[in-house]
Order: sequence, then structure tokens, then C-alpha cells
Amino acid sequence: MSAIAVAERVVAVPLETAFARFIDFTSWDLFMPASFRPITGPARALRQGDRMRLALGPGAQIVSEATIVRVRPNKEICWSWGIPALVQAQHSFFFSEANGGTRVRSEEPASGLLTFGPLGRVFERELGRVGEEMLAGFAAHVAKPLKPLQPGDAPQTHERDLSRAERAGL
Repeated sequence: MSAIAVAERVVAVPLETAFARFIDFTSWDLFMPASFRPITGPARALRQGDRMRLALGPGAQIVSEATIVRVRPNKEICWSWGIPALVQAQHSFFFSEANGGTRVRSEEPASGLLTFGPLGRVFERELGRVGEEMLAGFAAHVAKPLKPLQPGDAPQTHERDLSRAERAGL
């Protein structure tokens, strides 16, 4: 048995801008929902083979590792993640031009014990809800222009996020 969650949204920025801003891991804490929080990962744009640690679920209580499987510039980013014996998934975001903006489509096929029977339907809805929240947060994020760094500004890194996660007991 398996589940697949799908969500889609058009964002009002050009394709190249949308893709570049989405794969910039250092900005994920600015738009990812509370149920999908970055803990650690590269302080740069994501690349194939990169690993990240994520806090998942209500209250971000579950910690999982994800690996970037594919990065096809201006087309797709895909990562795999799982919780042994419970779920294995690959989450892809596909990017395409859409009337001067960018269509972003989230697809997440999953398999494992959490995808069976009535629980599977609930799990699939939850994956879909999180995908929709990711896209809504991203749309709001890219609608704001980037502020240029001023002399003396420290670049944003995930060291700050890790400290915040550690303070939360993750």
C-alpha cells in the first residue's frame, strides 16, 4: 500500500528566482511550516547528496534525516526521508513557468506501515496539508523582496536554527 500527497501553487516570481530561493536551505526557517522545521543542513543552496535533519509532525516532535536525491536546475528538487519500519518517502517539488510567475507542484509518494488502511488515508491527508503549508509559506516568502546585506550584517546561517532547536530539546 502507498500514499501520494499532491499540492500546487503559482508564485509571482520568475522561474529562476523561485527555484534559487527554494533550494537555498539557509532560508527554509523563514517559510517552512511548524510541522517541518530544518535543524541542520548546508549553509548554501542544496545539492544532490546533501543531508539535512528535520523536525517533523505536530510540535516538531519527530526528528528525521533527509537526503537530496535530485536537483534539476529550474525544474525539480527531490529528497528522500523516512522513519524505519513506519514510512519511506520521496518529496519532489517541480517548477514550471506560469504566466510570468512560477507553478510549484509538490508530490510526495510514501510507503510503509503508516500508509495502510484508515491510518493511511489520514497520513496522506496530513502529507498533503504539510505540502500545501510549505507552498503557502514559500509563496509569502518569495513575495517579499530580499533585503541587501548591509556592511557589518552577518549572513544568515543555520547555526542559529540549531541553537533554537537545541533549546527546544531536539
